[in-house]
Amino acid sequence: MRVEAAKRRQKATEYQVHIDLTMPGQELVANHDHKDKKPADDMYVAIRNSFDAIERQLKGMRTRRRGEVKTHGAPPHGRVVRIFPDHGFIATTDGEVYFHRNAVTDGAFAHIDVGDEVRFALAPDDGDNGPQASTVHPLGKHKIVEPRSRA
Repeated sequence: MRVEAAKRRQKATEYQVHIDLTMPGQELVANHDHKDKKPADDMYVAIRNSFDAIERQLKGMRTRRRGEVKTHGAPPHGRVVRIFPDHGFIATTDGEVYFHRNAVTDGAFAHIDVGDEVRFALAPDDGDNGPQASTVHPLGKHKIVEPRSRA
């Protein structure tokens, strides 16, 4: 660990802390040069900030080694099976989902037809018509491709 102090003209002393942690096959570095932030004018604050940065890097390394990396599945999708003047229904593998015209993105409700594929986000609570989509993204007549899972 290296701590540097610099006195600027008419200003308080500013501290920079450099930590270089070497481990088998990996090197972690925390070097707060304060490009985007105000430099620390307290040596203890500068040291804490650098150790916090190293701690975040260690946690990230542990997460990657354990294979705990977050993966995001494809959003729910389905096909429009019924359409009415102000709402419609999407068929999914789990049943039907209601959606209101206001849930369709970019004002595209007028362009949705029966048979169009859509991706959607479910509202946290069911509505009067059962499960309800809070947002609907029309995909048109495209084929939905599921992301491959890593083995």
